[in-house]
Amino acid sequence: MGRTLRGRVTKVVPFGFFVQVADGVEGLVPLRDLGSVPVAALEDFVQIGDKVSVTVMSVDRDRRRLTLSQRPA
Repeated sequence: MGRTLRGRVTKVVPFGFFVQVADGVEGLVPLRDLGSVPVAALEDFVQIGDKVSVTVMSVDRDRRRLTLSQRPA
């Protein structure tokens, strides 16, 4: 946790977007963790295929879930 990674946006959903940070490893950036700038429409902020930097906020190994953030440290 706390590690900054670079990845590619793979999916945009109403509650955030998914980023592939390694082969077979994706995590969710929820809307609440998009950063300090308000976003009216998520599609205006990020598109599928965009390269983004994210910070690992939590890892749930049992459920195989990774929560990411774009908020400044």
